[in-house]
This record gives sequence, C-alpha cells and structure tokens, in this order.
Amino acid sequence: MALSRWLYALPLVLPTALMLRAWAMQAPVGTFIEDIRSQGRYVLKDGTSVPIQTAAFGIPILDKAFSPLAIIFSPLAFYEDPKAWWQCVVFLTDGASIGALLMFESLRNANQGTLFQAAFFLPTFLGQFVTLGAVAPVYLYLFYVLSPLSKYSTANARQFDRAGVAAALPSTFASFLFPLALSFFHPDLEVRHLANWYWQIFPITGSILLFALSSAIRPFVASRQTEPVQQHIKTNMNVRGGIMAIISAASYWYMLLFSPLPVSEVFFPKYFIELPEDALTATFTLLQYDYITAAGTVLLWLAFNFGDLKNAGVCQLSWARIVLYSVAIGVLGGPGVLIWVGWLARENMMAKLEHAKTG
Repeated sequence: MALSRWLYALPLVLPTALMLRAWAMQAPVGTFIEDIRSQGRYVLKDGTSVPIQTAAFGIPILDKAFSPLAIIFSPLAFYEDPKAWWQCVVFLTDGASIGALLMFESLRNANQGTLFQAAFFLPTFLGQFVTLGAVAPVYLYLFYVLSPLSKYSTANARQFDRAGVAAALPSTFASFLFPLALSFFHPDLEVRHLANWYWQIFPITGSILLFALSSAIRPFVASRQTEPVQQHIKTNMNVRGGIMAIISAASYWYMLLFSPLPVSEVFFPKYFIELPEDALTATFTLLQYDYITAAGTVLLWLAFNFGDLKNAGVCQLSWARIVLYSVAIGVLGGPGVLIWVGWLARENMMAKLEHAKTG
C-alpha cells in the first residue's frame, strides 16, 4: 500500500483529538458512579427515588463491565436534564444508523476474512467503553487506507451476503432500537433503567442475532450471484437504507418540533476550556462531542470515498454540488439521513467500477 494513501487519509484520525479533550472533562463521573452504586438508587430533583441495578445479566464479567455505563446513563434516560435527554434521543437513533451501515459493510464479500468483517462489532463494542467518537476515526482511517477502489473492482467483491442483509435490520431493531425506545420513553423509570442495561450490550446481542438469523435464512436464499440476484440485493439495500434514514429523520424532526430547547443547546458543547462541575453535565458534554466526532468521521470517510470515485471518473458531481446537497440534506433530515444518502449514492456509483480506472 502506497505511503501517500496513509498520509493523505490522516485527517480522518483528527477527530480523536477532540474526544481526548472531552474525556479530560470526566473527572466528576467516577465519584458519581460509586455514590449511586453504594446507595443502590438514584433520587431525581423532584424527589422520585429509582432503584439502580448494579448487575443484570448474572454473568460477572458482563455485569462488571457494563454496570458503570448503565449507572451513568440512568439520569440521562430519566429526563433529569432535558438537554441530555433530547440529545441522546437524536444521537443514539443516528447511532443505530451508523451501526446498521457498519453491519452492512461487514457483510460485503470484499471484507470477508479481514479486520473489516468485524466492522459492526469491533468499533461499536469498543465505542461503548471509550465512545464511538474516539474509535471511529482510527477504525475508518484503517478501513479507507486498506480499501482502495481496486478492492471493489469486481461485482462479486462489491456484493453482500444476502442472508445477512435480510437479517441486519431485524437484528438492529431487536438489539438497539427497541431497548433504546424503552430506555427513553417507557413511563416506568425502573423499566427504563433495566431496558438500558440491555441496550448497553447491543454490540454483543446484535452480532449474535445477525449470525443466528442469517444462518437460519441462508438455506432459503440463492447463493449464486447472478445479475437478477445482484439487482435484488441492491434494491434490498436501498429499501433498508431508506428505512433507517426515515427513522433518523423522524427522531431529528421530533426534536425540532417538540423540544423546548434551542438546537444549539442540545447539539453544541458549551465546555471546552472550562470543565463541567457535575457528573451529569460532564457526561452530556462527552456525548455532544461523541455525536459530532462519530457522525463527522463517517461523513468525512464518505467524502474520501467520493474523492476516490471522482478520481476514477465514476462520480461526475463537482465538490461544490456535493457540499451544497450535503448541507441541504443535513439541515432538512439531520446527520443520520445525510449519512445514508451518502452511503447509498456511493453504492450506486461503485456499481460502475468495472468499467473505470481503479487503483
């Protein structure tokens, strides 16, 4: 692999520096987690007391690893801070979109037997502990550098496992979106807390469901990559991407229409030089940076891919038009919609690679 490609793609890693600064603001969080763990409950500002579970799975290694996450997410899910609640609803819904996109990439033939066969599990699992915004820049940097267009120059390399494609959205809904909805909308706060425990392990449950469902479906789908089958898979990808884009747009517009707060307070961090004084504000600030860096890195990764497609003569759009369309789509539909539109556009352009110059 040419050194120039490694150097050219270095901007993809830069968002990690932003997350390092955000992590430096988390000093109050450790004490908060230990206090709640020892008390066994969280008391809201209105005096409501909610029991907090320090174990949920009966598997010591899982309970120990995910307990701090379930504890710190409790006040976010309980609407203790409206800004944090609204930000989480939009960010985590778009997180489902990013996860589904990575799941699809893990099913691509060209990625089988490589680090990127774990494109869903690896970054999302690590991201649960150190944030996706810290992991995604490094992972997508490697993904881009090690995936030149020549890797996708044949139709077979570009294709996806058909059974996996059929299983991807059910796996995403069951492991991510359903427990997320319970975590933030169920009227019983204790149920919200328990649902959030289940949501925290979505990289594990999503991967297990994807494997189990795709294995069950595989005997019933065609294995040969004939042209009609390839076209069917392409249509399925467009439909599934459209479904996830609609969910992201619904979350985005739900926030715009019903949140009592300005968009700037929900999405843009207040702290950078100064440090938050309490754990809830520190966690909310971390999630704000996490959303910006995770979504921003995926969009930057797509931009690098569009650059490759332009160099190969496949993408005929000017950068001015790409930026203009991106701004319009991002404002009207939100980052999640923009990510899906960009990825699906890339997929349609990549279908022309066999007749293009790749390197």
